[in-house]
Amino acid sequence: MKKRMQVTSVLDHLVREVLGQEERRLLDISLSDRVSQEELDAFLSGWDINSASIHSVILLAHLMKTHPSLSFPSEIQPRLKGVLTYCRFQNLKLVAHFSRIGSALNKAQIPFVILKGGAMKVYRPDYPRWMGDIDILVGEEDFLRSEKVVEGLGYIPFQAPHSIDFRLAGSEEGIVDLHRYIQMNTGREKAFNSELASRSQQREMFSVQGHLPCPEDMVFISLVNLYKNLSDATCPGSVLNTFNDLSYLVHVKEGFDWTIVRENACRTGTEMQLWLSASFVSTVLPELFPAGFLSEWIAGPTAETQGIRLLYRREVLSPLREEIGEFNLWKALRQKRPLGKYIGKRAAFFFLKRQKNVRVQEKVLWRKGIAVE
Repeated sequence: MKKRMQVTSVLDHLVREVLGQEERRLLDISLSDRVSQEELDAFLSGWDINSASIHSVILLAHLMKTHPSLSFPSEIQPRLKGVLTYCRFQNLKLVAHFSRIGSALNKAQIPFVILKGGAMKVYRPDYPRWMGDIDILVGEEDFLRSEKVVEGLGYIPFQAPHSIDFRLAGSEEGIVDLHRYIQMNTGREKAFNSELASRSQQREMFSVQGHLPCPEDMVFISLVNLYKNLSDATCPGSVLNTFNDLSYLVHVKEGFDWTIVRENACRTGTEMQLWLSASFVSTVLPELFPAGFLSEWIAGPTAETQGIRLLYRREVLSPLREEIGEFNLWKALRQKRPLGKYIGKRAAFFFLKRQKNVRVQEKVLWRKGIAVE
């Protein structure tokens, strides 16, 4: 019982840190099939639209768009309509770059699968989903050739082990993230590539030919990405997007096959990642997943270990990495910047990152005031 309580404490901590009461109420309203005027008025009476994130405003703006019978106060309608307009133009800009890149890949006869927010935009073209960039996946055999094709268009590559983030020259703004696999930190990620490609549907998207993942694979990717967002403490708006995406995907077709999601988890070694992500989602959408989803994989010590590692990465490693930033050591030397503070933090980060003993990680969390029991 003690070990399950530890996992429950991890989930409670995540819910408190990631989703405030206001966000949970907003999700309840925006994802509901039936929203009364009374429910909406009660929410808006305590909601400050000027301090809300753009992701929260998008949820309410879409509700206004899809429920014309609901009445919204005149003072907040300009902001809601403005966000819809802003998202439309921001998406159009990304789509224009994606179409240019996709057309070049088509010409080079390099097939690709569109992922994440880009795929959701294909599924739901009228939904004003915020996208930071558009992710695509190519085969391992085409990865280096694809990089040259995109570079040849003038985009600047930023390398990662699993992908290349292409940006406009002189800008930090991402355009297309070219993947060779989806990062899951298990060492077994590439096992998913062929299954994803085989179940995807070829179709025209934004004036080019690409492949769209099936809803089951999209749910799997969403849950894996949610685990990464939770452990890396990334933008809370990405979490709100995940709730919205999952709620749509599991109902977009008849006969959603949860077996595919489970088999993907087994194949890639992400069973515990999916269970923790699904458990987090269930705090807001308790009826989204079928009874017993992944439950037979959950042994007390395994769940406990995965939960502590998630919190360790979120509360210890991610803040320190954020503090260090993208500091270029050689550039600092040329500019004669003081290096003592940077080197000390960098050394501390690498030491903490290499600490794999879960009991030591637990002690570090305790020292930071984060109780997991």
